[in-house]
Amino acid sequence: MAKDTIIKARILKWGNSYGFRIQKADLERLGLRPGEEALVRLEGRSDTVDLSGLPTFKGGMPDDSLRHDELLGEARHKAKKEKK
Repeated sequence: MAKDTIIKARILKWGNSYGFRIQKADLERLGLRPGEEALVRLEGRSDTVDLSGLPTFKGGMPDDSLRHDELLGEARHKAKKEKK
């Protein structure tokens, strides 16, 4: 049985209460059954996205957008070398 899992769910309203649905496959993977207790950690969504960890490219060529994956791989490789 897995210790924990992450499930993205939409909050639903039922009368005066709120809840979310969990797919049967997720319950089975965790070894849980309807009616059993589970610990749930809710995490709010931020309206901002932190892009500071993404590599930046200086200069640039007209086809850079077509070579995005290649350039990103090169930047990651360079960053790893600099850490050593």
